[in-house]
Amino acid sequence: MNPTKNLEQIEQEFKASLVMPEKPAQQIFFCPVGLVGAGKTTIIKPISERLHLLRLSTDELRKLLKESGHTYEHLKELYYKIVREYTNQGYSIAFDFDCGSKEAKDAISSEAERLGAKVIWVHINTPQDFIFEKFRNHPPSWLADNPQVMIDNYLSQKAKREKENLTFDFIYTFDTSRPDVKEQIEECLHLI
Repeated sequence: MNPTKNLEQIEQEFKASLVMPEKPAQQIFFCPVGLVGAGKTTIIKPISERLHLLRLSTDELRKLLKESGHTYEHLKELYYKIVREYTNQGYSIAFDFDCGSKEAKDAISSEAERLGAKVIWVHINTPQDFIFEKFRNHPPSWLADNPQVMIDNYLSQKAKREKENLTFDFIYTFDTSRPDVKEQIEECLHLI
């Protein structure tokens, strides 16, 4: 399939969809660590609104790429280009993707150091059985038309994460399988 839009058009469409918050006095980067399906967006959306963070979602950018006939080959390059543009303008960022890889941790830490931004690491640690059940009950979508694809992706990410064996200074651990997600968000906000 030939792409219907070039990468610049996709970038502009993505940026036009963003909800722009006020710029803070002190930049912060809110960084979730959690595997696919753990509920990162469930946590990131309300926290980004409450803390006036610019939420940048790789899933939303990935969807635009896919709908325009592109592969994900340029996803990271495009995402980090957008991140840098907005951090250079002074915005605080809520990274709506799994920040738990070495590559992501290094990129975010480097950008925070360059700007003097505070990094807030949170763990989204939802039980695997809950995530797999969610995948099995999820209707086919742009992300995957088969639940097994999502399960395989999760297991692949998990194996990679175990090999990397990184450590993070988490300020809070969320479990989105519990019914008290709103209370967990409030506890996290209180700690921030």
